[in-house]
Amino acid sequence: DVYKRQAQADGDQCAGGHAGNSPALTTVNAVDDQEKGGSSWPRARFGRSAVEDRSGSKSKRWVTRPAGRVRRVLGVVIALACLLTAALCALMWCDVLIGNVVPVLQALTPVWVLIAAVMLVAAVLVRRRAALLAALPMLVAATAAGVALAQHPSPPSSVQHAAGQRHLRVLALNLEFGGADAGAVAAEVARVRPDVVVMPETTAVKLRLLDAAGLGGRLPYRASGLVDDGSRGTAVLSRYPLHTLDDGRHLGPYDLQMPIVTVAAPGADVTVHGVHTYPPLQDGANHWRPQLEALGRWQRGENAPHLVMAGDFNASAAHPAFRHLADGLIDAFPARHGNWPPTWPQDAVVPPFAQIDHILTRGFVPVDAGTFTVPGTDHAGVWSDLRY
Repeated sequence: DVYKRQAQADGDQCAGGHAGNSPALTTVNAVDDQEKGGSSWPRARFGRSAVEDRSGSKSKRWVTRPAGRVRRVLGVVIALACLLTAALCALMWCDVLIGNVVPVLQALTPVWVLIAAVMLVAAVLVRRRAALLAALPMLVAATAAGVALAQHPSPPSSVQHAAGQRHLRVLALNLEFGGADAGAVAAEVARVRPDVVVMPETTAVKLRLLDAAGLGGRLPYRASGLVDDGSRGTAVLSRYPLHTLDDGRHLGPYDLQMPIVTVAAPGADVTVHGVHTYPPLQDGANHWRPQLEALGRWQRGENAPHLVMAGDFNASAAHPAFRHLADGLIDAFPARHGNWPPTWPQDAVVPPFAQIDHILTRGFVPVDAGTFTVPGTDHAGVWSDLRY
């Protein structure tokens, strides 16, 4: 009887082990639970687990979790992209060159802000801690950059109160080596009816074609000493008599003509500085920033009550040197419309992304402004109606 009871107990224990406590069955059940999203022990390390058969040997079949691994990798990639985007947005406060790399990347700041918005959505969707943490500095940098680009100072109250009902219209257009279509330029001038026109990259041949197309009768007064050398010349044309203060003909290897004139507008003499700085490309970056700094020193030292600086600055509000140059001046278009219109490049593979053509003023109240394009040049023209 003792032996029978012992045998029966052993059989019950064996049956119970096979029914609920078998290692093989436990492992298989755990794997099944993991495949269904459960959390039964043992957990698969790094998303996979070997299955043991009833004999205790390990099977070559592995249970994998590819979705989890993809999310981990994607989270790391998005985290790195967020950190890179944060650095690119913050570049607009870095007044360094590193060849010409930094100025070019700074010009793309509006693009980086848009990319930051896309990366923020991606970080939220992937739901990985690394991506969400990296999105925080990106959000701060992109928000700061967007706010800085959206700030547009208005004319001081003293200027607004002193301004009368006289108007001066100014137009600026880079003709790109004199290649802009003369008929289209003349048509825009007839439409806008400017009193003063600044045209960087004007040649003597192009100026004769423009005069024949109608500019000669509409804008008969010119700054003297046009440099007839492809992209180096800048013409200043006026409806009113003008006096050339500096023809800007004395040029160094990286200098472009930037004449200064006084226009005898009704009721006021207006100092107009035609602007065309060397682009921050290749070796020119080392000359681009000193030229912007020199323009800033000039405007701060010039005590003319009515001042206009117009042309191709080859710089935008994303460049520290331009912001320092424009300190105390009003950029006419954003002051009127509240945004920065991209003026370059036109008719290119990529859409325009940088506003490098400006009309900066002092002593005026911008009441209207606009942009336009003509065939033959990679710049958009800008114009502004200034009340004084």
